[in-house]
Amino acid sequence: MSGLHNVSHSFHAGRPTRLGRGGIAVLAACLSGVVPAGAQEIVKLPAGDCALDADFDEVYRVGSIDGPEWQYFGRIIDAAFDGAGNLYLLDIDAVTVVVVDPQGDFVRTIGQSGNGPGEFDFPRHLAVMRDGRVVVSDVPRHRAFQLYESDGTFDRNVRVGDDLLGISGDIYPGGGREDAVVLSGYLATIESMRPANMEPPPGKRPILRFALEGDKVVREAIIWAWAPPSAGVVEFRLSGRTISTEGQAPPPRTFDPLLVAGVLPGGGIAFSDSSAYAIKILDPDGTVSRVLSRPLQPVPVTDRLIEAEIDRRLNEEAALAEARSNRPRTIMNARTGETVQGTLSTEMREGLMRSRRAFLEALPAADELPVVHDLRTTWEGEIWVRRRGDDLLGDGPIDVVTPDGHYLGSYPGETPMPDAFGPDGLVAFLETGELGESIVVVRRVAALSN
Repeated sequence: MSGLHNVSHSFHAGRPTRLGRGGIAVLAACLSGVVPAGAQEIVKLPAGDCALDADFDEVYRVGSIDGPEWQYFGRIIDAAFDGAGNLYLLDIDAVTVVVVDPQGDFVRTIGQSGNGPGEFDFPRHLAVMRDGRVVVSDVPRHRAFQLYESDGTFDRNVRVGDDLLGISGDIYPGGGREDAVVLSGYLATIESMRPANMEPPPGKRPILRFALEGDKVVREAIIWAWAPPSAGVVEFRLSGRTISTEGQAPPPRTFDPLLVAGVLPGGGIAFSDSSAYAIKILDPDGTVSRVLSRPLQPVPVTDRLIEAEIDRRLNEEAALAEARSNRPRTIMNARTGETVQGTLSTEMREGLMRSRRAFLEALPAADELPVVHDLRTTWEGEIWVRRRGDDLLGDGPIDVVTPDGHYLGSYPGETPMPDAFGPDGLVAFLETGELGESIVVVRRVAALSN
């Protein structure tokens, strides 16, 4: 990266941290600092891990087939907190948003199944502003973001346009604008899954902001991040016939690095777009001011790794399908776009697995295993970075770093990444019970920095 200033300074300051109950934090061993930012910097974080205690205190849990009726969730697919610590849960089977207060008690539901104002058809993503206003994406049929006031009353629809077919990833409020959400993921559009009128430069992909002030969504590329080479057209044989992805958007290759992003206080963004450990800090003005790096290298991809990854994905998908086999789910008819409640038969599941295996075996693979698996940001501005595990295919430790280049430590590899971060260290985890029921556990993470 030309034009970057390499920085590797020791840091000594009274910056509080915690390495576990009863543990003593040796601050100088864990933190690295930067010179005052006047130009783009590369910040070299320490090579060794400083262990953090992942025994987060449980605040409450909700979701039970034996509990109150409101806790018998269908399938919770998204969660978010507001500034008061209320938790919002998007239940795709019940087609509603359930609101829970900081003590774990029921507050209200928002929306219901239907085609009228404030009703959902196929809600997939949830964002909650600090003041409690709610944004829900309902793209396939309603083709809109639904907006609700902090008391749960319906405000308005913001249309997405006729070219948008779907959204993959997560949406977060903010991104430098009060009425906007930022997408960490990608769009599915009619024209090769690309945002209309936003043809990407060669080798680039956007981090997108959806402005919601008007009656139609305005999509903006906050920055054009690096994109891996295209997989091109993929062809595979299934039941004696050839199936091709020609005419569709090229799928990501096996082991392609994800574009993952999280919003920071004040409108900045932290993101990762490459196979290397290089966390980029985007300032509110749209410039990358800092790159946080650790000397952790990508691993070359081998045929054995590809085979193991295919088996891992199929086993994971099969286990998920089995857990949900006897529970109704929302199924979309690909031809008509209509959705119905139903279950997948054993024959259907086996057919899907055969098709999935044939596709994965034909899919090209990247040359390297990425170091970074996931990235999230907290309300306090910390960045949680999930790394590759020692077994190469699984999840590894979660590093906690700050945008100004301080490494606060690493949670062990078995630590789950929170599905939602809230104020005062609140985090929510979406779990599945033995009978396939959705369970939500809210915990509190002790402060690592001020």
